[in-house]
Amino acid sequence: MLESLKLIDRNILVAINSMHSSFLNVVMFYLSEIWIFTPVFIYLFYLIYKKIGIKKSSILIVFFALLISICDQSASITKNSVKRYRPTHNIEIKDSLQIVKNYRGGTYGFFSGHAANTFGVAMFLFLLFSKQTKASRFVFFIWAGLVAYSRMYMGVHYPSDVFVGMIVGMFWGFIIFQLQKIFFIKTYNESISI
Repeated sequence: MLESLKLIDRNILVAINSMHSSFLNVVMFYLSEIWIFTPVFIYLFYLIYKKIGIKKSSILIVFFALLISICDQSASITKNSVKRYRPTHNIEIKDSLQIVKNYRGGTYGFFSGHAANTFGVAMFLFLLFSKQTKASRFVFFIWAGLVAYSRMYMGVHYPSDVFVGMIVGMFWGFIIFQLQKIFFIKTYNESISI
């Protein structure tokens, strides 16, 4: 049974990775570079600052940083404990993958830190922007999904790496959001929603 799941995981990855084009190579490479979204997050924090002021938005940024640290460290600790080779480092599959810009990632890949970070952020922001329509807030998950997909497209994560990262990220996004909510209710007698 486990071998069948591994084979399905591998086959899905190879199918996704095989859909290369020069245009998509550029798009997926930059989607995978999370730092490229920094201007968007600066703008979002500017909107938050305009709504709740410098003190409360600074506290919110601390919770946000805590979320990213927990998601990132969860992935790093798990990768170094499980030691599952990334597809690009797995001798059984690496030669059948198309590599983008010679990027292969680190040695181990379970679970995806990119997926954990982006889905954690997406969940946190989805809950924070509760005054907006659900449809507009789903943009956060679409962004996270595209980043996660880019990791498979580039051949550096199996679908199971991404799926587990997604679940872990959403879990921590929910937990950290609830913690900041408790903090703001106890400290300011209100919860923050944008």
